[in-house]
Order: sequence, then structure tokens, then C-alpha cells
Amino acid sequence: MNRFLLLATAFTCVSVIASTNVQAQGTTSSTPATTTATTQVTTPPKRTFVTEPTLQKIAQTRLMNLAANMSNRMDSAVKRLQNVTDRLNSRLTKMESEGKNVSAAKTELENTTRALAEAKDNLATIDMEVNAFIGSATPRENWQNVKNTYAGTRTSIMTAHTSILKTIELAKSAGTVPAPEAATSTPRTTNN
Repeated sequence: MNRFLLLATAFTCVSVIASTNVQAQGTTSSTPATTTATTQVTTPPKRTFVTEPTLQKIAQTRLMNLAANMSNRMDSAVKRLQNVTDRLNSRLTKMESEGKNVSAAKTELENTTRALAEAKDNLATIDMEVNAFIGSATPRENWQNVKNTYAGTRTSIMTAHTSILKTIELAKSAGTVPAPEAATSTPRTTNN
């Protein structure tokens, strides 16, 4: 029964509203019919669409701190490896002046230098990539760029480290082999 009363009340309200609209449209205005009013339609200026970052401020701050810590750690690792590379280069030059064959070690040291240069290039652009990632409206898509850059830098650092170890082994083996000029020996005489 209550549903029926509610439905009847709603129908009555709708019909009252409809009849008042019909009466309002049926009345004539007191202005003469010969005058026409022109109205100028203005459109509001178009709004420019600005993408808002979707990450919250707390998340942005945490990600910036994390990225800064990782970049600083990688940068210090590159500096340490560069210091070792410079020391190895001077040691190999000294060994070469002593007449030892260190060409294989120098070639391996050039691989180290290339890997460190690649890591430095990646670290030079990482801050811009992190800022683009954090301020982006689509951070999930931009995360892959940052992740790939960090992974590439890590690979370059590991390659440089491995290459330094190979250089040291090659330098050690070049240092233990006597130089060809010092290989003179005196013949032995036996007493019979």
C-alpha cells in the first residue's frame, strides 16, 4: 500500500510541474511582435589542459630521496673505480718502461675506461629522467626509462669492476715473466 501512495504522489507532482510549464509557454509577452531582440552568444575561453602529477607529495619526496641515494652510491662507485683505473694505468706505464710486455693489460684497461665512461654518461642524465618520472601524469610508463637507466649503469659498473680484476691478473702475469734482455745465463761446467 505504501508503494502505491508513493507512486501516486510522484505522478501527481510530475503532472503539476508539466502543467505549469505548459501554462508558462502559452502566455504571451507584453512586448510588441515587431521588435526582435538579438542576443550575442559568447563562448568561454578554452582551458588549456595541464597534466597533473598523479603521485602524492609524500610519494614524490620518497622517490626523489631514493633516487638521490642510488645515484650518489653509483657515482661514488664510479669515482672509486676511476681512481683504481688511474693508478693501474700509471703502474702499467711504469712496468712498460721497465721493459715488460703489458699490452694485454692495457687493452683490458681500455675496456674499463669505456665502461666507466658509459656509467658516467648514464649518471649525468639520471636526474632529468627521475624528475620526468615523478612529475609525470603517467608514472608507470616513465618508470621503465628510469629503471633501464639504473640497470644499465649497474651493468657498466660491474663490467668495469670485472675488467679491472682482469687487468690486475694480466699485469701480474706480465710482471712474473722475465724480460727477454735479462735472460742471459752462464754455462755450467762439470768436473769429471
